[in-house]
Amino acid sequence: MATHAPLPPLVTSALGLGVEGFTTVRAAVAAGIADARASFELTLAVPAADWGFLVLAGIEPLVDALERLKPRSDELDWLASVGVVDAPTRKKLLELRFACDVDAAPEGTVVFPGEAVLTVEGPFWQAQLVGGLVHAAVTDATLVATRFARMALASGGYPLVEDGAATAHRLGGTPLLARAAYVGGASATTSGLAGRRYRIPVMARQPAGLDLATGDFDRAARAWLAASQGECVLRLDPTRARKDLPRLAAAVRDRAVAAPARFDPGKVIVELPGGDRVALARATARAFIAAELAPPRLLVSGDVDERLALELRAELSLEKLFVVPAEGTPNARALARYDLVAIESRGTWSPRVRIGADVSTTSDPGRKLLVRYVDADGHPVADVAHGTGERFLRAQGGRYVDRATGMVARLDASSGAPLRASVLRAGKRASPPEPPSAIRERARRAVEGLDEGHRRIASPARYPVGMSPPLAAQKAELLAQASGD
Repeated sequence: MATHAPLPPLVTSALGLGVEGFTTVRAAVAAGIADARASFELTLAVPAADWGFLVLAGIEPLVDALERLKPRSDELDWLASVGVVDAPTRKKLLELRFACDVDAAPEGTVVFPGEAVLTVEGPFWQAQLVGGLVHAAVTDATLVATRFARMALASGGYPLVEDGAATAHRLGGTPLLARAAYVGGASATTSGLAGRRYRIPVMARQPAGLDLATGDFDRAARAWLAASQGECVLRLDPTRARKDLPRLAAAVRDRAVAAPARFDPGKVIVELPGGDRVALARATARAFIAAELAPPRLLVSGDVDERLALELRAELSLEKLFVVPAEGTPNARALARYDLVAIESRGTWSPRVRIGADVSTTSDPGRKLLVRYVDADGHPVADVAHGTGERFLRAQGGRYVDRATGMVARLDASSGAPLRASVLRAGKRASPPEPPSAIRERARRAVEGLDEGHRRIASPARYPVGMSPPLAAQKAELLAQASGD
């Protein structure tokens, strides 16, 4: 019988993770939380209202990349040369052995907006560092798999030919996108790989996860200031701007007083990721002037387009920067969120929540299991998140809270089982890889198993995604605490 040599592994570089991931390791060490056990979740959204479901893809390439994750000495030398890592951080990264647990829905599973399809749990510095890999592996692959599943439904089963993957970007992102953006007028990139290969200036942006992990805005801001070399981008949460702006300005002033030879407050940039950018920009300027500092430059991210750039140009005299994704699929980055949902402190897990524009876009705090409930024929009827210590809701008559509406709903199912399965344990593969043909068949059966309303191409029915009442109560409590700050 003929044998086939295994395919060579995908070529990836640790620099493809993004320089902010490495700066966050350095900041986490400074904040004393690097080795705290943390739990992150990947949740997906649909790129358009007519997309009622998603076909999960990209898990196997992600597992392959995580198993082989190991920054090379020369990569770390370059990161040190541009001021991203210091000696202790370089040593920590050089000795990296990925030791996180990863759970995910099986590749080819049909999943739905708002639910956590993948979790990464382990040391905070490792779990946050791989966020870029998780995004790169799962997001675009899921978009493509879902598009072809929808095309198969629309075509009635006629054969489909894929055209474009040969020229598309690969796992970990591609420096060619950053290079093209640079040629077109970009002044910097967050891609370490592009920065090194094409000598493009790099920029690290403070992630929301650092603030959530420390549980203290001042601690996170001061740690990021201490970790950053050269330009320092500090993130302003638009929902907490009134409280946080004076503290942010004070942190910059104190850093300038403590280290005048090493720190230039003129290199501080304040990121405005959402909200009323004009009002936030003016409030930022006032806060810095009150702290006897010059108004900082602003970095505008989020829903950035030409219209917003023209508006801010007309309204504001402050110097501004704009974050524009150099991504072939416009909605690819917005499709997924990689959120810190819990972190361990003194042997106890503490839930964390990221506040979104509304309750449905706000993350669901705490460690949890995702249970899929099915009818007697095996068709999915609802997916409900439970706390790790909870009993599953009764399949028939159990009550849950719909995460999109906040309304209490009743289960009408035959049985339920966890949707996610173990993929990696302590960084080691939990099961052998599956052939793509088996994953393809799983996806075909999963789409066929959906209720007609849920797989409809136009105006699909919304699939119920919910939380157990205790989880919903915990989320409401954390939101109430946040609004009372």
